[in-house]
Amino acid sequence: MNFSVKQFFVRVLLSLLRGLILVKRHGGAFFSHLAAPVKGFGLFFVRVIGVPMVRVSLVLRRSFQRLLFPAKHQFVYLVSNRFTIHVMMVLIVATVAFVNVSARDVRAEDFGQQSLLYRLVSTDVFSQLEVVEAGSAVLTLGGNASYLADAVVDAQRHVDLDYLEEVYVTPETGQPETHKPIVPSREGIETYVIQEGDTLGAIAEKFGLSLSTILWSNNLNFTSTIQPGDELSILPVDGVLYTVRNGDTLSSIARNFSVDTKTIMAHNGIESADRLAIGAKLLLPGGEPPAPIATARRSASISELFRAPSSSGVVAGGWTWPTDWRVITQYFGWRHTGLDIDGDYSTHSYASRAGTVIYSGWRSGYGLCVEVDHGDGYVTRYAHHSQNYVDVGDVVSAGQALAQTGSTGRSTGTHLHFEIIYNGRFQNPLDYIR
Repeated sequence: MNFSVKQFFVRVLLSLLRGLILVKRHGGAFFSHLAAPVKGFGLFFVRVIGVPMVRVSLVLRRSFQRLLFPAKHQFVYLVSNRFTIHVMMVLIVATVAFVNVSARDVRAEDFGQQSLLYRLVSTDVFSQLEVVEAGSAVLTLGGNASYLADAVVDAQRHVDLDYLEEVYVTPETGQPETHKPIVPSREGIETYVIQEGDTLGAIAEKFGLSLSTILWSNNLNFTSTIQPGDELSILPVDGVLYTVRNGDTLSSIARNFSVDTKTIMAHNGIESADRLAIGAKLLLPGGEPPAPIATARRSASISELFRAPSSSGVVAGGWTWPTDWRVITQYFGWRHTGLDIDGDYSTHSYASRAGTVIYSGWRSGYGLCVEVDHGDGYVTRYAHHSQNYVDVGDVVSAGQALAQTGSTGRSTGTHLHFEIIYNGRFQNPLDYIR
């Protein structure tokens, strides 16, 4: 039976060979034409690329064999051994896996601080450099985070819930209406004689006006000195007292100060928009002075990023960084109204510009809060303190300590929530401070 099986396989092989002979005899020309392009490409590849590469490899091999002969260089032989390379690759993979598993306990703002580059920069050459974090923490509020979940939760301990949809978040500053004194309505502009002990902030509160209104209507700023006996013009409502100049029209004044033309006419008894006397004083209810021309922003060079900050820390416009640390845990956005800057109970909030304190106390979700009016439409707000150092009416300079960092109000950890409000609108703080 074994012999029959062998005969069967022999016959199959003979039939296969006869078939190949027939294919070659009758279809050889066809297959030759079909394989011609492949054959040509193969010959080209072998002649132009393959042969030169083999020659170069042989030359390099001879050179290295003469230079690093294993019998004379046992150490080099050990390093170049293929088993050694395999062991090194296994160790590298194991190390990378261990680092990735351990990274789940690293805070978002601390990521990378164990790297060699960070240690070289932070502890040797640039040991005094203050670091501003370049990216914001990944946050998922009110839901489950599927990416870097532990890092997200850790970062949330140093942010807040000061979002526009929260009922307590407001660009309105100063004493809340429930705490403001009841002020009788006034029909026209009054004159107030300054008394002993008066401050601009206290006068504004007394008449139910914003500090900016007092300053604008009397050509003052927050550093102006007032003396007993001086007189102030007190407007009946918040706004601007404007003196008509040559070339002014009612429409241009209304446009420049964001006031409706009919409102100006009604409060000033003007019957015709064409009758404006040069030098006349107009009350512009709710008016806002034209915004100052913004300074051009520029990109910092690499050398500036690694340069230690100046001792003053004051930038263009008199703005300065409002706290001790420079780690940003949450940025200004279409929902978040300010900037969250990390800190602990040893850090403080500082006035980012000179101005007058118009609020100091508890403000709902903001917790212990300080607000400073800078007299030109800008108000800054500092929130979530553990302790406030200033009172309403205090005149503060840029860099003066206002409060101690805390986590009061709707806060998830010790940090400063910093807002800049211009004429009732939230601004991006990073357009002003660096």
